[in-house]
Amino acid sequence: MSQIELIFLHLPKTGGSSVLQALNEVYGTEAVQHFERDECMALIQKGKRIADVLFSTTKVIHGHFLFSEIEDLVERDDPKLVTFMRQPNERLISNYHWWKHTIEENPNHPVQYRRNETLELYSSRVETQNKMSRFLMGAQLDQFFFIGFLERFERDIRELANRLNWPEFQIAHEKKRSEDKKSIVRLEEGLMHEIEMRNQKDWELYRSAQKLLEFKNVKMGAP
Repeated sequence: MSQIELIFLHLPKTGGSSVLQALNEVYGTEAVQHFERDECMALIQKGKRIADVLFSTTKVIHGHFLFSEIEDLVERDDPKLVTFMRQPNERLISNYHWWKHTIEENPNHPVQYRRNETLELYSSRVETQNKMSRFLMGAQLDQFFFIGFLERFERDIRELANRLNWPEFQIAHEKKRSEDKKSIVRLEEGLMHEIEMRNQKDWELYRSAQKLLEFKNVKMGAP
């Protein structure tokens, strides 16, 4: 049975793919096990849990899993929980652009009929809203060893590395948010307000995480 040392909950469009590259470099690919969302769903359909399919060499798990899907591992191994968050409106808009891109790149995509869907319609769908909150449902922020923010990714990944005593590694994060930011600038104020109102749970979570960071910085005497 593998002993899990660290769990990274990859909230969609928050820089988690770059974190995965760092984890693979620091711990080695044999020690890091990654799960895509469809893999997690397939396990649920088979009546299995992530804990049931871990390799004997696995020390770190990373992926688009819900907290509830790894809660048993948290109780069993007491691993360090880590995640990154992102300003909710920017996160949703980035998710929209990524979703549109996957449809455009795949003619056989199951929702090809939605390829011309607007951001306004996309953001009105319940399944696109409050994703960070839904992924972390059941978790308390103070359970996390570290919460980073995409807006300060390089600084936070270095802080995480310092706290875990990682050796030197390459930061692979590419700043691909220029298109998102341009889109945000062009958006009508009314639509931005609607998106914010539809994602109040995520905004509350994001602000709570920021306050927690501020409190820890003050306590540690950080700048």
